[in-house]
Amino acid sequence: MLSLTKDFLYQKYIIENQTLQAIARENGVSKTVIKNRLRRLGIRKSPLKLGDQLFDEKNWLFNQYIVQRKGYTVIANELGVSYTTILDRILYFGWEVRGHQEIDKGAPRRGKKHSKTSIQKIKDTRVKNRVEIKCLNCEIKIEKVYSSIQRSQRNYCSYDCYKDYLRKNRVETIDITDSAEYKSWRKRVYIRDGYRCKMPECSSNSRQIAAHHIYPKKLYPEKQFDITNGITLCKKCHEKTYGKEEIFIDALVRIVQTMNG
Repeated sequence: MLSLTKDFLYQKYIIENQTLQAIARENGVSKTVIKNRLRRLGIRKSPLKLGDQLFDEKNWLFNQYIVQRKGYTVIANELGVSYTTILDRILYFGWEVRGHQEIDKGAPRRGKKHSKTSIQKIKDTRVKNRVEIKCLNCEIKIEKVYSSIQRSQRNYCSYDCYKDYLRKNRVETIDITDSAEYKSWRKRVYIRDGYRCKMPECSSNSRQIAAHHIYPKKLYPEKQFDITNGITLCKKCHEKTYGKEEIFIDALVRIVQTMNG
């Protein structure tokens, strides 16, 4: 794209009379890219035919685009014509095309007042549907926007109430990593896997490994010492599973089933 300057395209398209397809093939881009670039730079083989429409008048368009600093899309919408119709004339008259950030978007309405009907419509759109629900922790009745209730299956009156709910319903787990039963389970997993990471597409030979519980031991305590629920992962692959254990269950189960024959 760096080579598609105005001078380069003018030389190829106007002087050498090359086709859009030929220029596109030479620069490794699509024909549409060349076409859009030519339009943006105002390069055309035939002069723009101006008619008797309002937007064809240079002085009028100068006042709208340069003096009032309206965007060409705003002018097009006001006249009910396409964006390219106004853009082509701006380029034809030799004015610089302003970027989106440089357009004064408030210009069309600045200094104008809304009618009473418009004001009422604006107010109506800002009224949000609210429903009454019970906080799942303290059971206090609260009002919430209906859309937010749909997004969340758990609704609380405050974030502190939500944290209190988590404290009351926390699942306490016992640290089993120092137990003899865990160390025996880990060693059997390592031996079965040859002390190598078994994550798909991982070719690591690192000795920094961990015995990963495929089904999280907190949720499935009955499986915590089942060798088919363990798989060897390198440190990097093990970190990938943190907080996302359920995403990897199916893939890791299939790997263990394949090893067990």
